[in-house]
Amino acid sequence: MRQYLDVKERYPDAIVFFRLGDFYEMFFEDAVLAAGLLDLTLTTRDKGKEDAVPMCGVPHHAARGYVARLTELGHKVVICEQTEDAKFAKGLVRREVVRVVTPGVMLDDEVLDPKSARYLAGVARADKEWGLAYLDVTTGEFRAAVIAGEAQLADELARVAPREVLAADLEACAALRARCRVPWTQVAMIAAADATDLLDDEVGAGRELAGRAPAAIAAAAVLEYARATQPAGALPVSRLAVYDPAASVVLDETAIANLELVQTLIGARRQGSLLAVLDDTATAPGARLLRRWLLYPLTDVAHIRRRHDAVEWLVLRPHLRAELRRALGSIGDLERLAGKATLGVATPRDMGRLRDSLAAVPGLVAMVAEGGDAIDAVPELLDLAPLRVPALARMHEALAASLVDEPPALTKEGGFIRDGRDRTVDDCRALAGGGKDQILRIESREKERTQIASLKVRYNRVFGYYIEITKSHLGRVPDDYIRKQTIAGGERFVTPELAELEQKVLTAEETLLAREAELFRALCADVAAEARALAAAGAALAVLDVATSLAEIAQRRGYVRPTVDDGLVLEITDGRHPVIEAALADGAFVPNDCRLDAAREQILLVTGPNMAGKSTYMRQVAHIVLLAQMGGFVPAKAAHVGVCDRVFTRVGAADDLSRGDSTFMVEMRETATILGGATRRSLVVLDEVGRGTSTFDGVSIAWAVAEYLHDAVGARTLFATHYHELCALAESRARVRNVSAAVREHKNEIVFLRRIVAGGAPKSYGIDVARLAGLPRSVIARARQILGKLEGGSQLAASPQLSLVGLVPTEKPQASSSSPVIDKLAMLDLDRMTPLEALTALAELKTLARS
Repeated sequence: MRQYLDVKERYPDAIVFFRLGDFYEMFFEDAVLAAGLLDLTLTTRDKGKEDAVPMCGVPHHAARGYVARLTELGHKVVICEQTEDAKFAKGLVRREVVRVVTPGVMLDDEVLDPKSARYLAGVARADKEWGLAYLDVTTGEFRAAVIAGEAQLADELARVAPREVLAADLEACAALRARCRVPWTQVAMIAAADATDLLDDEVGAGRELAGRAPAAIAAAAVLEYARATQPAGALPVSRLAVYDPAASVVLDETAIANLELVQTLIGARRQGSLLAVLDDTATAPGARLLRRWLLYPLTDVAHIRRRHDAVEWLVLRPHLRAELRRALGSIGDLERLAGKATLGVATPRDMGRLRDSLAAVPGLVAMVAEGGDAIDAVPELLDLAPLRVPALARMHEALAASLVDEPPALTKEGGFIRDGRDRTVDDCRALAGGGKDQILRIESREKERTQIASLKVRYNRVFGYYIEITKSHLGRVPDDYIRKQTIAGGERFVTPELAELEQKVLTAEETLLAREAELFRALCADVAAEARALAAAGAALAVLDVATSLAEIAQRRGYVRPTVDDGLVLEITDGRHPVIEAALADGAFVPNDCRLDAAREQILLVTGPNMAGKSTYMRQVAHIVLLAQMGGFVPAKAAHVGVCDRVFTRVGAADDLSRGDSTFMVEMRETATILGGATRRSLVVLDEVGRGTSTFDGVSIAWAVAEYLHDAVGARTLFATHYHELCALAESRARVRNVSAAVREHKNEIVFLRRIVAGGAPKSYGIDVARLAGLPRSVIARARQILGKLEGGSQLAASPQLSLVGLVPTEKPQASSSSPVIDKLAMLDLDRMTPLEALTALAELKTLARS
């Protein structure tokens, strides 16, 4: 227990998995906690004693699943292994912490999502600014930024989506923690000057971090924390990229969620998101890069056009694209494979995968080079120079020379070093098979020396190797033979040579495994030394993969290259919603045009009934803008996109009970963020502003918001509303245009045409939609009566608290009698009432009859 307690003292905030034989055991409070979380049997050490220690355990071969469950629940796990063979231990077997697994630092392939980075993030505050840094330990991707305010930091955390966040003061980060709902860990931050020195030494980032103290502090905290989790290995970090979030289209948490960029609003599923529709990548690094491109669309026109050039070049070469996709599919995750070698967790199979991947690289480079010609050269973005570096070829040669064709999954299995690579391995491998060749040589030599043709070299567990000679030839036995046993047909002898061979055979397997492991560690060290070259190669392949995927989607679904410039015009011809279109049959989606011009047509007021396509229309415009600026083609007949700096959305809300906010408060907060942050270059998508309060208040707020966007902000805006009064804004504001979702009426039936046409909607069609939704006929009929009165200028009388049974205003329906009992009876929906509701209604009718 002393060893365990020493480890626990060093890691008080973690659950210690302490290796004892074939089990990982947990003790004391760790055992109590883990038993409850993992549904394990809680027992005790030293049963029967008054101070028996609680304990529980898991088999070592199943530990990874239990560790994964604990980290998903937000816990850290310390893995403490036996690092000494019990046969050679003097006293206690030596045990050491080999790694620490946390929510943000996970190396298990069975847990990691190959298509998503797993970030450990750190936040720090200095000089009224915030610093953010995040690291993917599996690949070495390391980024940092300075962010102006807490709200902006929360939005950036939403984009990064870390699995764990480090901070110096968790109380001071309460608001951030409420928005970024992942495990937060309190750590000590070092001073800015020390942080800069540390980063300069580790990743050469001193110059980039000059004047960025909060970013330096956050980055140093992340690096130190991650390094402490890997006491037996180095981190695959070679550089720190300092970036400015405002250098790309700013997407806040609300926009990412409402536009369903990476997951759906309902169910939080990847399937059904824009990312899922775009992702036809062939490699894991490509999938991760595609996600980053989508969440960080560009604002630099030249850079955007370079991406479009690459996609177009591949669209025009379908045969080359098909060959590239097949070749990319044979290449493994170079970034994570290099990371595993650096971290010391690579397996022979991993290195075999790396070898095979590097073998495919020259052919892929040649394909791209041959795809260009003197007239149409290979686009700048598809420059594969990082794949031509000599280090990759040398690495492939070393791996091919060292590893067998099909390496095993684990080093402990042995058999992964190729024959002929190492003399010791070859000798031990021959001996480990029983030393058959050596035995045959000895047997042949001894037959010749003794002239005993029947002489045999044999083996058993009792005597080991021995020479067996029959009785008729005992007179020829040499003097150096040592008699060992007499048997019925003769005698058995041993020799010093056989004893030496036996010892070699007995230790050959152990020596073989040790030597193979030694050679493998050296091989991994050589790979780790070239990790930077591998990372660069992986990055180049990821860009090629993303461009190929975007080109494939563009040709398959009929997307076109958009025109992107620094102007303020957004014009889309026959635009389509990429996600909804992908879910429908070919040609089923109804396309629509859109024109927004900050100088002439700045605000489109979109009216029309629910279900008619208003939200789809507005979201597809935002999707097309983001697709264009991320470098992809767009679902339209033509598109001209003046670069947007931010995309804001307000397309629905729900109560946020965790913050004590009502639906209306959430709506107003989001609207306030838009009005405070939008610029003339932004794209604003507003849906039903003001609907969370009374009609008059809602109309007033929506009207004032639209005016402010027109008069003070000037942002290109799509503004959907059911308040038809807002259509009058077009008469007083020059840059407001009315459009509506077209509906056709025929014999009291409505048909949604899914077309956006000029002019406001003639009416809301709310009752028609309610009928389509299945409301009772009596409710629909009564609603039409009330609507007729309201449209005729009548007002409904004020009423006290309504009954749960009647649910009607006190304005009486037209009936043959003025009796309240008859009026009440006329409004009852007997088909829908439960027995209890019927009894309650009967009691109310009785009361009315007596009054």
